[in-house]
Formats: sequence, C-alpha cells, structure tokens
Amino acid sequence: MLVHPYHGSGRWLRGNLHAHTKNSDGKFSLEELVRNYEALGYDFLVITDHNKITPLEGIDSKTLLLPGCEISTDKGHITAVNLKEPIEPNQPSQKVIDAINAQGGIAILAHPNWGENFCHWQQEDLASLDSYAGIEVFNGNILRDTGSPLASDRWDMLLSKGQKCWGYGVDDTHNELDIANGWTMVLADELSPEAIVNALREGRCYASSGVFFEAIEVDETSIRVIARNADRIAFVGKHGRWLKWVNDRFASYRVRGDEGYIRVEAFGPHGSMAWTQPFFVSG
Repeated sequence: MLVHPYHGSGRWLRGNLHAHTKNSDGKFSLEELVRNYEALGYDFLVITDHNKITPLEGIDSKTLLLPGCEISTDKGHITAVNLKEPIEPNQPSQKVIDAINAQGGIAILAHPNWGENFCHWQQEDLASLDSYAGIEVFNGNILRDTGSPLASDRWDMLLSKGQKCWGYGVDDTHNELDIANGWTMVLADELSPEAIVNALREGRCYASSGVFFEAIEVDETSIRVIARNADRIAFVGKHGRWLKWVNDRFASYRVRGDEGYIRVEAFGPHGSMAWTQPFFVSG
C-alpha cells in the first residue's frame, strides 16, 4: 500500500516560497518584485525578508501574496510561510519551528547545502529537529553562490531513516538572476491563502526547476507520472538508489513492497528537473 499526499481534486498553481525585497537584502522594492512575478504568471508569492515581516498592504496584484520571513536560528535559516507575527531571531531552531507552527505557519529548512563546505545545516540537526514541514530540495539562488542548489542527498538521508519530510523548490530571489530558477507547484481547489498553506503543509505539491508534471496518478500498487517537457524520469528509493528509469515523458512503477519510500525525479532540457513528494510503502 502506498501512503502519499496526492489526494483530491484541484488545479496546479505555481508559486515561489522564498523571496527578498529591499527591506532586507534584495535588489527590488516590494512593488517591483511583485510585478516581476506577476509578469511571469505566478499564482502566489511569499515575501520572506530576513528576520522581519514585510507589510503587504497596498499592493494590488493578480498574484496572491503571503507574508513570510527567513529567520536566523542557532543552527541555520528557516523559511516561514504564512507568518503573522515576527519571531525573535537567533533562538534555538526547535523553538523557532514551534513558534512558526503556533501561528499556523509552515517551517521549511532553507538551503541545506549552501556554503563552501556544502553544509548550511548539519545532517544531525535536520534529523533531530521535529515538526518542520520539509526542506528546500532546490534553492535557485545557490546557482550563483557557494555550495549546491540541490539537497536531494539530504532529503534521502532523512527519508531513509523514516522521517516524513516534504521537498520544496524555491528561487530565493535577491536580484534578477534568481527569478524563476526554482518554484513549487501546489494542487489546490482555489487560489486562497488557506488552500495554498494547507496544500504545502500536507505535501500536495512538487518542486521544480523547469519541468512540469501533467499527471501524478497513484493506486495501491503503482505510480504513474507524465511530465510534459521531460526526457528522462527516475523512480528513487531508499538511500537515493534509482529503482527504475526511462528516457521518456511518461513512466510507471509497480511497487514491490520493500522500497521503504519512492519518489520521482524528472529531467528536462538545460539541466531542469522536478521532484515529487515521497510515496511511503506501508505494509
């Protein structure tokens, strides 16, 4: 049996969960940043200036805006989505996660492989903390910074130890080079803060740096996906092992029962990718 988040109906909505304005260390004013994403047709955008909540009042946009914050903690940075009140930075990470959750927000551990040592977050801290929603499996800002934008290695280490953890894609915008490098597609019935936040929390979403899934279908024993601009699809299991791969935009996998979990990676042109959430094998 497969336990997974892709239940219910709705439509796929594109959004960025991590973006900065001049209110912290971004190049753009709030108005300029919003217009950039609006021009690209983004459905929602979370403003996550460092250690402060940037007011969103007075901006009229077709793109739904959600308040957020990138909070510095004793261990690393945490991206908070749908944050209502500021949280004091530089506290213990677990205390910050608990404070985000208490406000009805979502705690995402930011850019795990950022830095010259490819280790913004120590793996033991990722494993010991609890009640966070997931990690940034792709952070587009790191394309032009030190470290790796990818954190699927960290994700597989957590999943392989039995930790339930979602993967999100972001571009971590600071300037024009970062916009639309990475994003998260959310399956929701409506474009509202409640619907977006619930889908993100429950994992009804996938991360992307350029590949789009047209379908993610699941029954008790198999997974089927279609990615409209992919040329390879891989099914990844415990410890990051590829279980099956095909050079096509359509792929299916029949579960054996001993995988632990299965997630799907799709590869497209110019190094673009997409990542489904894990499907946990039960029983």
